[in-house]
Amino acid sequence: MLNIIIITQDDPFYIPIFFKELFKHNISGNFELKGVVIQLPLGKKSIRKLLSQMLNFYGFINFFVIGVKFVLLKSLNYIAVKIFKGKFFGAFSVEHVIRKNDIKILYLKDVNSPDSLQYLKTFNIDVIFSIAASQIFKKDILGLPSKGCFNIHTSKLPKNRGMMPNFWSLYNYDNEPVSAITIHKMNEKLDDGEILLQREFNLNPKESLDSLIRKTKKMSAQLFLEAMKILDRNVQNFRKNDSTQASYHTFPTKEDVKKFKAKGLKLR
Repeated sequence: MLNIIIITQDDPFYIPIFFKELFKHNISGNFELKGVVIQLPLGKKSIRKLLSQMLNFYGFINFFVIGVKFVLLKSLNYIAVKIFKGKFFGAFSVEHVIRKNDIKILYLKDVNSPDSLQYLKTFNIDVIFSIAASQIFKKDILGLPSKGCFNIHTSKLPKNRGMMPNFWSLYNYDNEPVSAITIHKMNEKLDDGEILLQREFNLNPKESLDSLIRKTKKMSAQLFLEAMKILDRNVQNFRKNDSTQASYHTFPTKEDVKKFKAKGLKLR
């Protein structure tokens, strides 16, 4: 049986959907989830820069609505986690869903630090999975698990590497109407490692970005379980993630969002 650790981030909107879908299934069959690391969502950004980025992306009205929802979720999460220790209805954060399912939370600020690496070694890890982890994994952590580190990326790699792949998949719908969920082995380059699994699906330009992200989070959980079976049986058949065919994107700018909407596409 595989020993795995998941590294993710504290996003109250979408990542809980992945874990909620995951725990609908019996996860004790071919792997043991030893713990989940929940990182801050900022990466290297300051709070001010992150808020400015979100405002430019969503516009004032949507930014205000999302802000209200964020405060509400954080308030409900405080009740669910601090008062009820996770045993509370709903799914108000990643931590809430994890605690509700009695999984260990690992409090590591920097997964690349020597102390973190030493601590992670005690779990005898076979696989580390990144579910939107906010840190770039360096050489030492990449070499820690016996079978490697893997990432779930919601695009048809090697296309749309980088930030916000669902946005760019919709944005480029005219040229590529098919997207995918991809599970790839991680290396020191972003979204560059060999592909373990890839499941294609047809994009719908009438579907909002919000709806697409929610859908792909559920699909990601299902593909994650399939990947676990493959890795447990040691029958993986990797295929090339061809960098010569790759496209790479950063977080969408205000101008990118204007062009997105001009195509008749919707954020929400």
